[in-house]
Amino acid sequence: MSGSDREAEVGRISRETSRETASESGSQALNQALRDPGVRKITLRNAIGFGIGDFYGGGQLTIIAAYLSLFWTTFCGMSIATAQSVIGLSALISAAAALLFGVFDDNLYRYSIGLRFGRRRFLLMIIGPLLLLGVFLWIPGLPLAAYAAAYVFWVVLAQLFQTAYNPLPGEMTPDFNSRTKLSTVRMFISTSAATVIPLAGSAVLAIFGERTPTGYMIFTIATTVLFALAVFACWRSTWEMSPEEAGFGAYARGEKHEGRIGWAGWLKRAGKVMREYATTLRVKEFRKHLAIYLLVQVSMDVFGQTFVFFVVYDWNRTAAFASLLLGCTAVSMPLMPVFGWAMTRIGPKRLYAINFIGCLTGVAWMFAAWMLADSMPPAAWTAFAVIGALWFFAFKSLCGYLPWAVFPYIADIDQVVTRRYRSATFAGIQASFRQLGSGLGTICVGLVLGAVGFDATLQHQSFSAKAGLGAVLLGWFAFAMIICWIVSAHLMINKRTDSMVLAEITRLRNGGAKADVDAETRHVVERLTGLPYEQCWR
Repeated sequence: MSGSDREAEVGRISRETSRETASESGSQALNQALRDPGVRKITLRNAIGFGIGDFYGGGQLTIIAAYLSLFWTTFCGMSIATAQSVIGLSALISAAAALLFGVFDDNLYRYSIGLRFGRRRFLLMIIGPLLLLGVFLWIPGLPLAAYAAAYVFWVVLAQLFQTAYNPLPGEMTPDFNSRTKLSTVRMFISTSAATVIPLAGSAVLAIFGERTPTGYMIFTIATTVLFALAVFACWRSTWEMSPEEAGFGAYARGEKHEGRIGWAGWLKRAGKVMREYATTLRVKEFRKHLAIYLLVQVSMDVFGQTFVFFVVYDWNRTAAFASLLLGCTAVSMPLMPVFGWAMTRIGPKRLYAINFIGCLTGVAWMFAAWMLADSMPPAAWTAFAVIGALWFFAFKSLCGYLPWAVFPYIADIDQVVTRRYRSATFAGIQASFRQLGSGLGTICVGLVLGAVGFDATLQHQSFSAKAGLGAVLLGWFAFAMIICWIVSAHLMINKRTDSMVLAEITRLRNGGAKADVDAETRHVVERLTGLPYEQCWR
């Protein structure tokens, strides 16, 4: 056999071996990685495969907020106070889980199961099948303890998903544009889920009726199955850093093993983790960002839990019409590029002001629709309500967009203090506070509605119940937007100040002396961090 023939034969055997290896692998994404070990280009197919995961991530929030409390109070024998207490207490449990899961997931490569299945994708692999247990939330006739246990399991599973899912863009590619593509497709799919789910629910309820559980059960159980399939598709389509890339090469090579550390060791680790989280609150700009984020998110939670009740009892319309109005979220999808353009052109402070003015106008619009519900001609009132919903949901979506647009800058500010880039740490503490606020807010909603005599099993509510429902939905949202507007007026972060912070980090990292900082940079750093410049870069 000639030299060229031998080379051709070796090439043929190599290609066949690669195909055999790929066919034996369980993941299409892994197959492609074996064929292309370099930096991978993120195609639209890859982005959709990643983004489909947030069909569950965003969609489950919509279905829970829109239907769970209504279903439990109407068909499962719960009072509104009990239903809201279960939801609220479960959110408090999720707040603790947010802190635990972050550390757990980051360190899975220390153990053989993480080395075999991955640390992020292992969790995605097990979450999909476990989601099917969520169908027990939508079966009438179970004891209260069963609903409570099922919901605690559901929210903890959702938190575990976010822990594994959120780091994937940074692990799948180091390229900024590719990460942007992943995040944009994810946001589009999440918004689509928040739009399509209420519209589909409205159609199903229109067919089966709202006074029997059949329509709710068919719709919610089918959607739960779709959630599981979405997570499965995400698992099949994504990849993550290898143990070597993630800093766990010694564990992968067998040079280090995670031994027993005992209770004292675990307590020491827990104390170190808590101190790490606590240091995030030193950053002044993060405290302002966190206040806005929490008020916005809790307001959205309260809105989601009470909007259907508000439409049914205060506007005297159907749950199907409420679902139709929730579908007005679709107006935000073509606006996303506009939001991004405005963020870069006018900065977060001015865009926040526009946003909160728009939200307050939308609240006033819904209040006017309430006052005019029985006096305007039905067709005119419906048009008035739908236009108001389109306006409100456009600005409500901007409420959801802006905090996440600001968030990446927070770790830059922290880096000039600690010398470390701790984005995951900030994400963990933010998620924990978010769940804590959501839980307390939900419990308060249930207590207030129970105190004013609201009873979801009745077709007609008392005047005090209607007034209390309107106050919770519209009053709280308006109050939160006003406070957020005041806080956002003091934000310092923007494209220019962030660039100054990054330039200062680069100067210090290259050996520049702190004593040589110019006056403007010192002022910006101190305003953003809330610390004297001398306490930074330590």
